[in-house]
Amino acid sequence: MILTQVKRERLAVAVVKTMADWGISAEKQLYLLNLDKSPREIAKLKNGKALPDERKVLDRARQILGIGEALRGYFPLNHKGAAIWLRNKNKYFPKRSPIEVMLEDGSPGLQKVWTNLDCTQGWD
Repeated sequence: MILTQVKRERLAVAVVKTMADWGISAEKQLYLLNLDKSPREIAKLKNGKALPDERKVLDRARQILGIGEALRGYFPLNHKGAAIWLRNKNKYFPKRSPIEVMLEDGSPGLQKVWTNLDCTQGWD
């Protein structure tokens, strides 16, 4: 087991809230978490159902929460700023928006966006 049941329950609530704040659909939330489930699963996770004890899912949840934390630092007074930033191309993501990078590239895309927002993620 990677995380306890209680920690995975808390993680599920936090990660679903983060993605909901970004305005991401349930289907896309499941895809970002690497979960092959019905969109109704998001409501269950939001209400405290534990994330599966799978490294891929937990790694993606960590990346999503890292992106969320970094975006709160960039937009501390503008709750909608994160969603706007994720949906628009910028000088760091000129061909695809950050959300497109995350959805199309999976875990490497999540890491790329997180590294762009939080330079400490690129320190290896």
